[in-house]
Amino acid sequence: MLLYFVRHGETYNNVEGVFPLDNTELTEKGKEEAFEAGKYLKEIRFDALFSSPISRVQDTLKIMGYEKYTVNPLLRDVGTGDLTGKKIAEITAKDPEWYATFQDNVENKYNVEKFSSVKRRVLEFTESIASLNYKNVLIGTHLEPIRAMFSVATLTEGLPLTKLEIGNCSISVFAVNGKTIELKGFNWYPLNKYNDSRNKSFN
Repeated sequence: MLLYFVRHGETYNNVEGVFPLDNTELTEKGKEEAFEAGKYLKEIRFDALFSSPISRVQDTLKIMGYEKYTVNPLLRDVGTGDLTGKKIAEITAKDPEWYATFQDNVENKYNVEKFSSVKRRVLEFTESIASLNYKNVLIGTHLEPIRAMFSVATLTEGLPLTKLEIGNCSISVFAVNGKTIELKGFNWYPLNKYNDSRNKSFN
């Protein structure tokens, strides 16, 4: 079974550099990203579609051309606790190591959801569909659940995960066979997202 994870399109909170609110909306750029991602995936027949309960993900899927999907709370964004709605730059200026609070064995001074909890959620989700004989599954979600899948598939732990780029409307693919999860593709974009793609000759 192949799981195609798509992060939502760019939001106003992304542009503003704040820890996202649930009701932040897609920007015009985010809508364009979603439309292009939908064109990129249109040739794939998906046996099932799942979405985070958060509106920015569901709006992304709809613009991609997918009106019918199953909402699953296990795919929600990481809980940012007391950081929600605050400027990332302001928090970083006061506390350059703020991201460590998401790790186990570090004081949870912002009342956030620990990354280990996100990993448990995505594992619970994959296990819940592993026996359903799906071939291709499309999953709309957020940055941290995709990082969690990467962590499970590659056995990467801790703060190095924060350096992973997972762009808006990028596509990451994982193969699931029983309880084994393998990374097949990571942070893919439609070709027109690459600034130099139109200026290269391929021989």
